[in-house]
Amino acid sequence: MKIAIYGKGGIGKSTISANLSAALAVSGKKVLQIGCDPKHDSTRLLLGGKRIVTALDYMKATPVALQRLDQVLHVGYGGIVCVEAGGPEPGVGCAGRGILSTFAMFDRLGLDMASFDVVLYDVLGDVVCGGFAVPLRRGFADRVYVVTSEEFMSIYAANNILKGVKNFDEGGHRLAGLILNSRGRKEDRRPVESFARNVNLPVKQVVPRSERFRRAEMLEKTLVEAFPDSLEAMIFHGLALDVLGNKTFYPARFLDEDSLDRLILHDKSPLSGDPGGDGEMPGGLDCPALCRDDQCENLDGAELPVKPFISPGGKPTVFLSKRVLSREPLHGCAFSGALATTTQIKDSVTVAHGPRSCTHIAGQAILSVGFRLFNQRHILLKNQVVPAVISSDMDESMVIYGGRDRLIETLEQAMKQCPRAVFLVTACPSGVIGDDPIAAVNEIRHRYPDVPVIPITSDGNLRGDYMQGVLNACMEGAGALVDKTVTPDPHCVNILAEKNIASNSESNFNTVAELLSGMGIHVNCRFVRNTSVAQLNHFLKAPLNLVAYIDYFGRLMADFIEERLGVPTASLPFPVGFTESAAWVREIAAFFEKQAAGEKLITGCHGHYRSMIKKYGPALGGQRLMIITYVQNVDWIVEAAFDLGMEVVKVCLLGHCQGPLFTTRYPGRFEVETDYNPAKRDKDVARLKPDLLLGNYTPGNLSLPVHVDMIPMCPDVGFYGGIAFAHRWATLIKAPIVEGWKTDGI
Repeated sequence: MKIAIYGKGGIGKSTISANLSAALAVSGKKVLQIGCDPKHDSTRLLLGGKRIVTALDYMKATPVALQRLDQVLHVGYGGIVCVEAGGPEPGVGCAGRGILSTFAMFDRLGLDMASFDVVLYDVLGDVVCGGFAVPLRRGFADRVYVVTSEEFMSIYAANNILKGVKNFDEGGHRLAGLILNSRGRKEDRRPVESFARNVNLPVKQVVPRSERFRRAEMLEKTLVEAFPDSLEAMIFHGLALDVLGNKTFYPARFLDEDSLDRLILHDKSPLSGDPGGDGEMPGGLDCPALCRDDQCENLDGAELPVKPFISPGGKPTVFLSKRVLSREPLHGCAFSGALATTTQIKDSVTVAHGPRSCTHIAGQAILSVGFRLFNQRHILLKNQVVPAVISSDMDESMVIYGGRDRLIETLEQAMKQCPRAVFLVTACPSGVIGDDPIAAVNEIRHRYPDVPVIPITSDGNLRGDYMQGVLNACMEGAGALVDKTVTPDPHCVNILAEKNIASNSESNFNTVAELLSGMGIHVNCRFVRNTSVAQLNHFLKAPLNLVAYIDYFGRLMADFIEERLGVPTASLPFPVGFTESAAWVREIAAFFEKQAAGEKLITGCHGHYRSMIKKYGPALGGQRLMIITYVQNVDWIVEAAFDLGMEVVKVCLLGHCQGPLFTTRYPGRFEVETDYNPAKRDKDVARLKPDLLLGNYTPGNLSLPVHVDMIPMCPDVGFYGGIAFAHRWATLIKAPIVEGWKTDGI
């Protein structure tokens, strides 16, 4: 049972919430109370007056990788688990965004709401931004109580809260009623009773003004704990019984401001009209029948955001990009990374919920890779040259008033393209204002039940960097399309973690596919690169996954697939060079029991490899080689150099957070320096006197003449990946180190 207690700031809802939690705990219920107010005083009396660290302060001070739930959850009276969201200093920042970030942290750290009998949200109600509306969204509160007093401004705030509830009800009902917290010494219930009558809500409980509340606060206890036998304590026990037994919920209705003024300030009937815009209850009179048990929405059937592969009762691993974990400056945003990934699914449409400029910038990155691939390698990928992306064109008015209606229109526009799936990716403004894209998604799902509509966690850079967006798009987006009922095919594989921004991804795939074909194996699905919805649906046909790169991203993808789907991943990545390729072929051949075909393939490739050595070895034998690179695996270069008779004098590894630790099959045969400082380059060149210097970029201002060549961050795979450079090196070595034109002036 998830209860939201809303009310005007200072109306006493925190006192009501804490005492209700205490009464529920006394009745034997396991309770979690979440304070969603920047004052962070909701749980103070449950904790004996102790001020606990808020979730926002904890997130601010603690790196993501070190965050733990037990640091923000505190146990108080009656075993009640207490947490405070907190907020920024008054006048600084956005408290509503803080609520959003708090709930995102709870989700990331695996807070299991289902382990509690009651979850109670104590929420500030006279702030109407999207952040404070989070508990109203489906999946959080399934019943709402509104605390008010007999004062006009309190009732005014309650009326606004009803407007907010109506925006999130989506045809269902969650309002349980009003709670009157009397403020005056002489109780005058008439304003609240009149308001309740006109909005068709019951007053569930009247809490009288009492000195005992002040005395309990002086003892730093709830009244239920301090004076358990008092009349006031009995009121809260009665409210707790009503909460636990209530099965009747009401539609959200509200009065326009003129009607509210007439009703409360002038004690007159509301103006004739339509309170709440339902078109059924003119002037707030002649209320329709209440929503009874047989009419009440089945809350267990509420539609929730897609959470793929979370096993019931299981605690999933949290998959975060390395830069998010290490708090490095973000390289790109999650919005761009997610967009670049979903557009790889050919028969889908991606809706970008954000400003047109964000979509344009992210789209240009996709286009540039597509055109470079076509110009350099004559490979045309339609999904990268004409990406299927539609922007909701979020503008200032949407930022102020919310973007749900425009988003629904954009999703409708996407559906007219007849896609097999639609993905929703959000930019920063949507996350900042607390927009609720899930409500729009649910509406479109009801209209188009046969087309998956899948939201992806991004919110621009609020949820992480480019790589985090790629991860979320793979796991939440493509992962949601996997059909778990598919029967395995013993002759195919899936491919994971290809790099969409590498210009040789397609040629590498073709090489791998050709090697697999030589063993009678075909590729079932590429997760996620130049693929289709149908291929993702049939992902589980393959009994084995092949990872393109065993870097941080590759390891994360392999862990995700193995944990959530139970499909194993081969231990070796796409191979580069002869030795790696032979080992890779043998591992796959052994898995599929095709050892004879594997050995035949290796033997055939070995003959061609030796012919290339004979061709270029004479020109390169005895030449000295030095390497400066970000790439942690350089054995494919070293192997080719040794086979050609070259001498490797030093390998310098530059720092790169995405790569694994350096290893080599040739220990002791050359000098190695990790975390290399490029400022040492000239001294090392002067000392070691290499004939050829290899790097990932063109070096500038070399003090000594030396032949220089580039090596790719993502090398060409296969048996000939390293030896393919031999032709270039042989030609380069024959050329003069200093071109003749440079001395013409002299």
